[in-house]
Amino acid sequence: MSQSSYLTVPVLVFAAYVLYNHAQRLRISRLPPGPPKLPIIGNALQIPKEREWLTFNEWSKQYGEIMHLSAFGRSIIVLSSLNVIDQLLDKRSAIYSDRPTLQMVGEMMGYSELLPLSPYGTRHRESRKLLLTALNSRQASQFSHVYEEKLATFLPRLLGSPKDFRLNIRWLVTSIVFQISHGHAVEDIGDPLVQLAERSNHEFSEAIATGAFLVDLVPMLRYIPDWFPGAGFKKIAKRWRKTMERARDEPYDFVKSQLEKGVAEPSFTANLISGSMNLTPEEENMRRCVSSIISIAGADTTVSAIESFFLAIPSLYPDVQRKAQAELDMVLGPSRLPTLADHQRLPYINNLLMEVHRWNPVLPLALPHKVTQDDVYNGYFIPAGSTVIPNTWAILHDASLYPDPNKFIPERYSAKGGNYVNPDPRTFVFGYGRRVCPGQGLAEDTLFMVTASTLAMFDIAKPICPDGSPIEPDVTYTGSISHAAPFACRITPRSKEIQRLVEEMGNANIS
Repeated sequence: MSQSSYLTVPVLVFAAYVLYNHAQRLRISRLPPGPPKLPIIGNALQIPKEREWLTFNEWSKQYGEIMHLSAFGRSIIVLSSLNVIDQLLDKRSAIYSDRPTLQMVGEMMGYSELLPLSPYGTRHRESRKLLLTALNSRQASQFSHVYEEKLATFLPRLLGSPKDFRLNIRWLVTSIVFQISHGHAVEDIGDPLVQLAERSNHEFSEAIATGAFLVDLVPMLRYIPDWFPGAGFKKIAKRWRKTMERARDEPYDFVKSQLEKGVAEPSFTANLISGSMNLTPEEENMRRCVSSIISIAGADTTVSAIESFFLAIPSLYPDVQRKAQAELDMVLGPSRLPTLADHQRLPYINNLLMEVHRWNPVLPLALPHKVTQDDVYNGYFIPAGSTVIPNTWAILHDASLYPDPNKFIPERYSAKGGNYVNPDPRTFVFGYGRRVCPGQGLAEDTLFMVTASTLAMFDIAKPICPDGSPIEPDVTYTGSISHAAPFACRITPRSKEIQRLVEEMGNANIS
């Protein structure tokens, strides 16, 4: 080999190295803008552990609708506008429908088995198909009586102990959910299956918060020994995994046992089991996971939305309550409870519920997506594997979409020419693209029946101090699944006639 040939090889290698580094620098320079990053840790110390959506919203005002963060080498893309979410999560859903690997809540606690966090693939699609089949309108119609039966207990409880309205709301929603999902009658909030579901929800909400556990930012920490200093998160994960497994398995095994005895009540899980013979262990595990979605995920989110209704309507916007009650009186008469068939006959109530969703979304940050291949948007490079976080709260408080976004204004959805004046929040609060929540219909029906029935029977107002002055509520929300801080209401029947009607409901339940 000539001397020139010996020189050519290292020159070509060096040239390739230079070109590679140039390409890498070019990619980095084209990343979306974001807060300044520290070496190695990136933005890890800047990302708050609570109410992250507010911080992200403030940052977006400086850096724009698409923003890049990093934490220990992990690429995070935050989306803060309707346009960019539509372009990426909906129109490019083929590459934006996966979930990131969440070490704590997904892998160590096991929630990646369940539909909301499962990787996008064959198992996910089969699980979603099972759930959608069970929740379609024809199947769901067999459970429409459940709402009326549970409300006939809830309304007398609300009359008898109005100060316990939040406890009564929790009982009502979990009672509806468990009756539909597992045919299980919940007598009180201390029911063991309800306690399991609530504990599972609480632990999930804590574990999925951005930056809550360092192992999500530094995955290799998962493999440190249990005795190692700082490894306490591993003990927490093991304990919380047991909660998830029990919340998944015990309600399912209850239905299976009831079916074997021939005494099972109609339910979504009974349909899942009785329609499937000779299942493989993997197929049965999938059904266990699917059946648990409604009871684990459905109750807590719906409770949050109903709490927002009780907080906003009487305490802050009493005029909205009066308009809603006027519509109920006109359509239903003075003493009839609504049914699901009345939903489309009550446009103001429908607008009110949309505003409940917008005013304080149950998931201010939607569950994170993951992009599965390199992408470019508006000249910005989005690396494959990036965690993509849609800031739903920012969209629903965008003044260009919703003027006076901090005010509760149901009229903003009044239809003109067949279209809503402002975008329907239900398009955003139940997820995006191919990860839209399949339980949306069940959640909507529950929210409608509870709010419309409560407004038909009761007046809700601020509590009164001994000196006669009203007590102003604390309008604060916390948690990945957002819940209002404790607040009080004054709940009274709208008339003597209605009071007698509600009392008769209670007496009928006793007899």
